[in-house]
Amino acid sequence: MDVAIPPKGSAVYVRYLDQSFSQTLSVLSERETMGWLSQEIGPYINIQNDRTIEKIQNSKGSGSGILIPKESIIKIYHLADMESE
Repeated sequence: MDVAIPPKGSAVYVRYLDQSFSQTLSVLSERETMGWLSQEIGPYINIQNDRTIEKIQNSKGSGSGILIPKESIIKIYHLADMESE
């Protein structure tokens, strides 16, 4: 699916198809996630749903998230920008 990807660092909501494999067949499930668009890697986007705040001393910039194929995205919304505190 051809969708407009918001800029890197944007807070986003993503609805996508996730392919699950069982022993006998492949099943598509509709899933959703929210987080920050960390990067685009070719045909994928990386969404972080947990990350270290860079202002914290000794922060290593670690985070956790999900890699989603762009072709599986049903909808992607840019959420209101959050002011840094």
